[in-house]
Formats: sequence, structure tokens, C-alpha cells
Amino acid sequence: MKHTLYYILFLSMMLCSSCSDWLDVRPEKYTEENEMFSTITGFQNSLTGVYIQLKSKTLYGQNLSMGMMEYLAQHWVTNSSEAVGKLSNFEYDDADVETMINGVYADLYNTILSINNLLRFVDNGVLRGKSYNMIKGEALALRAFCHLDLLRLYGPVPGRQTDKKMLSYAQVVSREPMKVNTWKEYTEFLLKDLNDAETLLKEVDLGEPIIDDYALFRQNRMNYWAVKALKARFYLWILDKDQAKKYALEVINGNWKSLCTPEDISTNKDYVASKEHLFSLHEFDLETNTEQFIYRAGGVYMPEEYIRKRLFASDITDVRINTLWKQFTEASSVRFKLMKYKQGSEVAKNSVEQIPLLRLYEMYLIAIECSDNAAEYKPWVKELTKARNVSNEPNVESPEAKDAYVLLEYNKEFYGEGQLFFQYKRRGEETILWADKAGTNSVYMLPLPKSEIKYNE
Repeated sequence: MKHTLYYILFLSMMLCSSCSDWLDVRPEKYTEENEMFSTITGFQNSLTGVYIQLKSKTLYGQNLSMGMMEYLAQHWVTNSSEAVGKLSNFEYDDADVETMINGVYADLYNTILSINNLLRFVDNGVLRGKSYNMIKGEALALRAFCHLDLLRLYGPVPGRQTDKKMLSYAQVVSREPMKVNTWKEYTEFLLKDLNDAETLLKEVDLGEPIIDDYALFRQNRMNYWAVKALKARFYLWILDKDQAKKYALEVINGNWKSLCTPEDISTNKDYVASKEHLFSLHEFDLETNTEQFIYRAGGVYMPEEYIRKRLFASDITDVRINTLWKQFTEASSVRFKLMKYKQGSEVAKNSVEQIPLLRLYEMYLIAIECSDNAAEYKPWVKELTKARNVSNEPNVESPEAKDAYVLLEYNKEFYGEGQLFFQYKRRGEETILWADKAGTNSVYMLPLPKSEIKYNE
């Protein structure tokens, strides 16, 4: 993985040199990294830098939340002559689309390399006790999180994998080419990171609290419950429904978070359902970014008929259609826009500047999908319909009806959060709502950068 993995860490360090004292010129044998990781603050700053990388527009600040992934899910109206229109039509060979996809790939591995650089030093004796558990546990969990999304984006449709090499599970910082792994190798490494992170963070999040400002706002950091939720998502991706259900229920029954009520969303204006966040990013520039991307004249939208009638089936009580969508009259058109990321003083304090990455609602959907017992899963369905004030009782009588309900809920609930395309892919769905093309392997597997292909042979 020559171009992406050799030099990207070095380049990112060079780009930071103007604002980072530890990159000042030193005597030849003096190692700046040793200096940085000689204090707890140095480790904390390094881990904070990882979260900042995740918030970039290339990653979860836009492309992997409301941007690229939502275009792939057919969630925004596009112009077929523009790059996003070609992306929505799965024209991955278009130069601008290729640049976008390659940028996500590079920045995910860039983030992983930053994590691996921290992990090189984490056992140097500076960190002890719960500080050690927290820093190392979060780093391992974040490494797993990034690798899982690389797998979901660039890997095969689950169940269609072969024993061929596909992607690198990067665990070291090296000038040598990273080994390209098979599905089996890759998922085993990923699970080990999750297991190790779960063990470490259990001591942090279930024990006596750490008296340190750095340990505050655990929902904005990788935490014990987020790791369990990520394990549920991971196991569902590799089609191990028993384990997926097990971890989803552990999160639900852990009672760390609760489902929002309709009043939380409509009256209190908790548009992003922050009470349900197991892991979210705090993006200080979210208002600026979303005003430009969504709420300005000409921002992304969908026709009202598509949302109100086709998606919500004219359900007049569902809090999502009544609160999270709004008609905007612009100079040349009327646009129906998602209000989930709308900022302002009237929005619930806890939901301001939040980008959700893992939510409790998803755990319910995983548990429902993975249960074959109607007496078990119907109460969970009822909890969700109550939480969103749904008047049309869903049909979940047969396995097929239940699966259709779950997929529809991903479409309604996670609009703007970048999750729906992954559900289509995981299931190998031939029909993608509002798409002109069928869901095939070539649609679901985003292409690797051309410079990487030869290393996967």
C-alpha cells in the first residue's frame, strides 16, 4: 500500500509543523516523539488529534455521515451531470468520484496511522492505572471502528467473500508495505482490538469515575458501551446474528442510554436524539458546515412526496416526519429539507454540534433483526413505535415482513447519518430505493485506489 501507507503519517506531521512545538528542530539523536509521549498530556493531545481527524469533512464531518454515504443511499436529489450525481448513479470510474472515494480511503488509513503511532508508545510506562486503560482502550476501539468502516466500504458483500487478500489491517507504523489480509485475517484482528478495548474500558466506565476533565463527556469518546455497540454492528456484518443480538441486548439492558420520547424530539428539539448517543463527535463547526451543505438556498433536499408519502406512508403522527423535515421556499423552488442538523439557540443544548456515530436505536434494530422469536422481538418493535409516536402499526408477523420493517426503519431513522447504504450492502439487496441501478457487487464494493490494487493481488 505504497503511496497511502508509507508517507501519509510523515506528511500529516509536516503539515502540523507550523502549530506543533514538538516538531521544532532538535539535536540529531533527539526524538521528538519520545518527548511528546513522555507525559500524560502528550498522550491526551495525541488521542484528541485522532478525534479531530475523524471530524474532517472527508470523514465523519460530512462524507461518512450526511454526504457521500447519503448520496449512495439515494437520499439527496442530484444533477446527473455533477460529481455527486455520478456518485449517486454509482459511476465510480468518474474522475471526481474516484477522487472522493480515494480521499475517504486515504484519510481513514491516515487516522489509523495516527492511532498506531500512539500505540507504539502506550506501554512506555508513562500511563498508569485508569489513564492507561482509557487511552489505550479508546485507541484500540477507534482503530477497530475505522477498520470496520473500511471493510464496509471497500470489502466484499458479507457472505460473498473469498479467501483472497482484500485490505490491510494496519497495526504498526512502518516504511515497509503493509501486509494485505484476507477476510478471515482481517476480521480476526478487528475482533481482537474490540475484545482488548472492551476489557480496558470496562475498568474506566464501570468503575469509580476518573477525576480528570479529560475523562468527561464519555458519549463523545469511545467508551465501554460504544465498544459493545460496535461489536454488535461488527458481528451483524460478518453474519453472526447470535453474537450481534447478544451485544445489542447488553447495550440495551445496560441502561446507560435510553430511547428518546416524541416530546424529546418535538418539544425539546433534540433533533439528533442525543439521549440515544453511544458515541458521537462534537463538531464545533457543525452549524457553518450544515448551513452550507443543507440549509442554504440550493442545499441538499428531497421532494416532499418522496419523504412524506413514500417513506413515511402518510403517517401523520410519526415525530420524525412532523419535526425532522421542513419545507423551505427558495427563489426558484420549494425544497423539503432534513432538520436533524439544524443548529441554533432553540435546539436542545445536548444535541448542539453533535454528529451521531453509534446510537441505541440501532441496537434495537439489530436485536429485532437477529431474533426469531416473535414473543421476544415484538415488544422491542413496540418500544420503537412508541418512541417515535408511530400510528401505523408495523407488520412484523413473518421473517420477511420483519426484515422489511428493519430496513425501512434504517431509512427513516438514520437519514443523514450514513448508515442506510451499509444495510443494503450487508443484505445484498438487489433493490435500492429510488436508485436506477440494481444492487450488485460492483455497486456495493467501492473501488480501491488504483495505486493499491497491485498490492492486493
